[in-house]
Amino acid sequence: MTSWRALLLAGLFPLVGVAQQPQGQQAVPLQAPQLSPQQQAALDQLLNAWEARNARVTTWSCTFYKWEYNAWSPADAAGERLAFSESTGEIKYAAPDKGLFRVKSSKQWNPEQRQYESRPSGTGEHWVCNGSSIYEFRHPERQLRETKLPPEMRGKAISEGPLPFVFGAKAATLKKRYVMRIITPPGVTDQVWLEAQPRFQVDAANFSKVELILQTADLMPFAIQIYKPGGQDRDVYQFDPRTSLIDRGLDLIRDFSRPLTPLGYTFIEEQGAGG
Repeated sequence: MTSWRALLLAGLFPLVGVAQQPQGQQAVPLQAPQLSPQQQAALDQLLNAWEARNARVTTWSCTFYKWEYNAWSPADAAGERLAFSESTGEIKYAAPDKGLFRVKSSKQWNPEQRQYESRPSGTGEHWVCNGSSIYEFRHPERQLRETKLPPEMRGKAISEGPLPFVFGAKAATLKKRYVMRIITPPGVTDQVWLEAQPRFQVDAANFSKVELILQTADLMPFAIQIYKPGGQDRDVYQFDPRTSLIDRGLDLIRDFSRPLTPLGYTFIEEQGAGG
């Protein structure tokens, strides 16, 4: 299972300078459809408007729902694959380089019992980035790990990381790193759907394709679907607009400071992208 913290760390160090020198990265062969001039103009207009909207967001918090689909997923009566696990949690962001991701509750399919079972609370994915370090709770090992970011990534680690779609990267950066197109279904007027395929191996190692849904009213993310490399496995995140708080409700010290080490856990400090 690929975590958001893993996606973030996996690309931080190889991505130093990628926005300025993409030719230095190993390209991925793609068979992407050629956009017409009208389609390219619409994409450019959307990305520029999205960048302008992101530039006005200083803080954001939201409840998310996650569904994970993989080879162990059950199927319904019609043969459609259902989620292997379902989770609920919170995501927080403060421009330009602070973030929090925490799973609060989850359940997972038990193939032997043929039912979903709740997972213990306090054991889900949980990480905090304060701009200079990423703190990750590794519950199975009972560890709190700090990974220090290189100086050149501080101040932009999240938006320049390997998954910038939620955290407001620049339009030029997105176009350099991904082959993108608008794929909004016919008849949908309150959303814009985007597809992005990685141009470079550093991103392709983490996902083969991303589909993002933006709300047309405010160009804030509504959902994101991440396809894993080499198969049909995917993670789906939906962000609940009823809980979305933009530029209010966050405490920068409380929400993004170094977490306290839980009782019985070991604090471990790492230099670089630890595994």
